[in-house]
Amino acid sequence: MDFVWKYLSVLGKDLAFFGLGFFIFYIGKKIKDWTEPRKLDEELVKSDNSALALNLSGYYLGIIVIFITIVSHPGGGNDFLSDLFQVAAFSFLGVVLLLISQKINDGLILGGIDAQEEVYEKRNMAVSSVLFGGTIASAFFITAALNGDIGEKVFPNGLGLAVSPVLEKTLIGSILSIIFFSIGQIGMILFAFYYKLWIPYRLRVELEEKQNVAAGVAFAGALLAIGILLTRALFREFESLWHTGILLLLDLGLSFIVIPVLHFFADWVVLPGSTLKEEIERDQNFGAGLLEAVVLVSFSAILFFAV
Repeated sequence: MDFVWKYLSVLGKDLAFFGLGFFIFYIGKKIKDWTEPRKLDEELVKSDNSALALNLSGYYLGIIVIFITIVSHPGGGNDFLSDLFQVAAFSFLGVVLLLISQKINDGLILGGIDAQEEVYEKRNMAVSSVLFGGTIASAFFITAALNGDIGEKVFPNGLGLAVSPVLEKTLIGSILSIIFFSIGQIGMILFAFYYKLWIPYRLRVELEEKQNVAAGVAFAGALLAIGILLTRALFREFESLWHTGILLLLDLGLSFIVIPVLHFFADWVVLPGSTLKEEIERDQNFGAGLLEAVVLVSFSAILFFAV
């Protein structure tokens, strides 16, 4: 019966992390409530704002993605309380970075579109689709930045602070995570500008004036694809900051080639007899936008795992 006691012992630890997940989610919700211009509960329940619901869904899902990744690698130690502390600290940092990424996405990735006006006033589902995709994409490389234990390789002698080893390890991990997060966010912003150059329609017109959900979903798929591809370097075996930085630049360059190729692949193969320009711009065909997004995400995932 030893395996039963072992199961119960492990279950107790699992339940502690499960409870911590609830707490992190609750804290994330409260911080989001405080940073929004209106009361979210009233907008969702009384005003039935579906655009806001889609935007929030991306944020909440991003929190869970971050927490799951961190809790799968709690610290590598045998001290349960130390692992619990590090998971809590990194998860909270992940929530803060996710909120920062949303503000950056609102201002730069949308390219001058007032996200709050579009979501709260116009209930623009096209813009909310982009925000959803951008938030999940940010969550991908936030998790990559927070995942792993590379602090000892970057700071072999520590930070030289008079603090406990657990706290010092957490501080080192936080510093490196913020660095990698910043690089990933810059890469996604550069890609957003690049994306607008080669798509066969004016993205801002489609999103803001036409509220074209098909265009929003297609752009969201492209952002998810770049988020997946930018995490490749951070999940490889770490050698040095210089080495990882070069790999990130190479993966960004690869993304600039692969994603347009996948776009035209979807145009030629998935939609024979028509074009994405016609289906998305002229017909505002949601199915066409969704198919393009699925192709971009699927083949980016294959590239992530297979190459």
